[in-house]
Amino acid sequence: MAKRPLRLGVIGAGSVAQVSHLPVLKKRRDLEVVAICDDDGERARLVAQHFGIPRVTADYESLLRGDEVDAVIIATPNHLHAPMTLAALGYGKHVLCEKPPARNAAEAEQMAEAAKRAGTVLLYAMNFRFRTDVQMLRGYMERRELGTIFYAKTGWLLRRTETRRSPWYRNKRSAGGGVLIDMGVQMLDLALWFLGYPKVVSATATKYVSDPREDVEDTVAAFLILESGASLTLEVSWALLLEKNFPYLNLFGTHGAAHLKPFRVLKELSGNLLDVTPSIDPSKSMHKQSYEAELDHFVRCITQGERPLTTPEEGVELMRVIDAIYQSAETRREVRLH
Repeated sequence: MAKRPLRLGVIGAGSVAQVSHLPVLKKRRDLEVVAICDDDGERARLVAQHFGIPRVTADYESLLRGDEVDAVIIATPNHLHAPMTLAALGYGKHVLCEKPPARNAAEAEQMAEAAKRAGTVLLYAMNFRFRTDVQMLRGYMERRELGTIFYAKTGWLLRRTETRRSPWYRNKRSAGGGVLIDMGVQMLDLALWFLGYPKVVSATATKYVSDPREDVEDTVAAFLILESGASLTLEVSWALLLEKNFPYLNLFGTHGAAHLKPFRVLKELSGNLLDVTPSIDPSKSMHKQSYEAELDHFVRCITQGERPLTTPEEGVELMRVIDAIYQSAETRREVRLH
């Protein structure tokens, strides 16, 4: 007897659902998207029509209440991540929640506790972790081929344009912050993950708000001290006068170094610095591939009991660091975490 497909509901019919999640979902034979929910009924109807989704609703509670769905993808504005995840876990559903985990550590703690009580999967959609180059570099880190990492730096700098994001991105109540919680959370998570998610001892940060009419930041620079004594710098902006956008992550160890964008792995052997970068198929889209691998993993977590690659506990620690960076930037003082 054929095993029935895993039934999914998608909550949020915005760009991340339309561009990143639904095209991947519709290719799977072991999954069936049975419902989509959005408070914009017309948008939800059009998306459902385009992707062949049978049920459309504006009430996420009604989507969660019955036995129609086994799991949900939450792709909504940040202020809805916690309440929707808590509701889904309360109804016994598995959850793939888009980044950031929440607006702050307090919300993330509630979500982690709810996942533990429910005994269901809560996976945060940190899709960068699933990129081919990131997975290759993770292997070097796990084998300690670069030695002890004593300095790491990461950032994501965007050129200032006239393009406007959705209004909720620029509202602290709905987003939880600006560029730090939008783009910085992804790069910070990646750096901490490479380092084994060590405790962050202290954070010192600054921020810049270009438009006084808005209550979220455009630029953040942070300096973190880790319990090992290593340091990590983070800089993010969506408002710089740059020629081109510039995401990066650099790791410096006692026996080698590694860089993303472009991908390079360097090792010291017999006093010489050698380029040992593995080859990657340039024809494949890293972005598309990361969402495909993320979905694969989510399914295995549900059906095979695989441990989530992004754990609820890491989500809590990540948001604690984000909170500390914001606190330091506001007070212009070092903030101690541990």
